[in-house]
Amino acid sequence: MTLGFVIFYRVRELTPKELEDSKKKWEDFKQKKWPKDVKLVGEYDHAFGIGYNGFFVVEAEDYDAFLKFYDTFRDHTRWYVTETRTITGVKQ
Repeated sequence: MTLGFVIFYRVRELTPKELEDSKKKWEDFKQKKWPKDVKLVGEYDHAFGIGYNGFFVVEAEDYDAFLKFYDTFRDHTRWYVTETRTITGVKQ
């Protein structure tokens, strides 16, 4: 069974320097800290029609792997991501 997660995020207003730093830190997170048991399916800069700045889609084989990933993700992005909303599904 594969679980899919759509993670919507809201970012606080950032200065140009903070925006640059957040992009670098996000790329570093993906390259060095992303767990092997969670697959990044896609990243989307805009979430038109709702109040979020964007979203990304991940897949994991079990919920525990996702929860470990999510805790690390939130710890890494808490300084600029003010809110997230996650939708979970099961891949057929």
